[in-house]
Amino acid sequence: MKKTALIFAALAAVMSCNKYDYSADFSAPTELSSPESISLDLTSSENVVLSWSGGGAKDGGIVLYNVIFDEADGDFSQPLTTVQSDNGGLTTLTITQAALNNIARSSGIKPLGTGKIKWTVTASRGGEVKQSEASATINVTRPDGIDNIPQTLYLHGTAIEDSGVRAFRTMSEGIFRIYTTLKDGDISFKSSADNAEGTLNFFYDEEVGKLREDNGQTSVSATAADELCRITVDFNARTMTIDRVGKEVHCIWGASYGDIAVLTYQGNGIFVGEGDIKFLQPGDLDWLTWVEERYYFKVTLNGGDMIWGRQDDVSAERPVGGEPPYFYSLKEMAWDQWTGLWKMKGDLDQTHATITIYTNSDNLMIHSFSNVTPL
Repeated sequence: MKKTALIFAALAAVMSCNKYDYSADFSAPTELSSPESISLDLTSSENVVLSWSGGGAKDGGIVLYNVIFDEADGDFSQPLTTVQSDNGGLTTLTITQAALNNIARSSGIKPLGTGKIKWTVTASRGGEVKQSEASATINVTRPDGIDNIPQTLYLHGTAIEDSGVRAFRTMSEGIFRIYTTLKDGDISFKSSADNAEGTLNFFYDEEVGKLREDNGQTSVSATAADELCRITVDFNARTMTIDRVGKEVHCIWGASYGDIAVLTYQGNGIFVGEGDIKFLQPGDLDWLTWVEERYYFKVTLNGGDMIWGRQDDVSAERPVGGEPPYFYSLKEMAWDQWTGLWKMKGDLDQTHATITIYTNSDNLMIHSFSNVTPL
């Protein structure tokens, strides 16, 4: 027991002789190191390393570091972004080329453009923050490409109908589509309707055949006044296609190809027509032995006939009311008599109705029946 007490006493004496003196004093780094220039490659797995030295804690303890980035002529009071150093306390920052590309974009450097970004380091301890008086610049060349795919897209320019702004429909991630009339003029694409702060600007560069992120316009020529077109913009493939669409859409019976109604283009992506609806009866066609109410739409696309039919290609059920809008959404497909048909709601038989196609209604391309009156 006495031996154990002596051991603890000896340890206490040693610890008292090596007492740790905590100091809150620290200073910011004094020297910064980074590549002088870099041509970014978004396909590369090689990261960029920034490092610094000097400063630190007087007692040798931990200091936390942040790297702040700014434009070449900025003073870091409104930085482009702030990034924590490796593990928070190491004197390095390992950053991907993709992240550096985003910073370069934020500084105003365009794809394929070259410009400088500036960086410095802040050190913090115990809630106090000190910024280095040193800064370093990196001459960055951005790669070709679009690294910011918009969530929404709007058509701008002098060539579109009424010279107004039109919203695209989202087909899938990065793919947008719109139906609109075109005249001789120019078009461009933006992420907002009103050029609000932070708006992304795009145009189709005809010289290289690709979309670009930049202010610019694409010239278009209409073969007829107010020609109806379908514009598809694909940011994944960086393509733009313009298809010519007939201004009439025929709602037809699948069994006889007879017109139910002829819908004409009204502007803003909307087709409207009206007609008498009479389900086909046994004997109306030589081979028909049942009541037939299946229908779809026929449209002319680039001079050929196409079908706008059901998304799921199934026509077994007859709607009874209360179906979701998606039930009436349209899918484009090659011409075929028995593909993509809907069954018509039973109480539409022997009525006069207005049929409307909205090419962009709540981001769906759908049709509806309205103004239904008995014959």
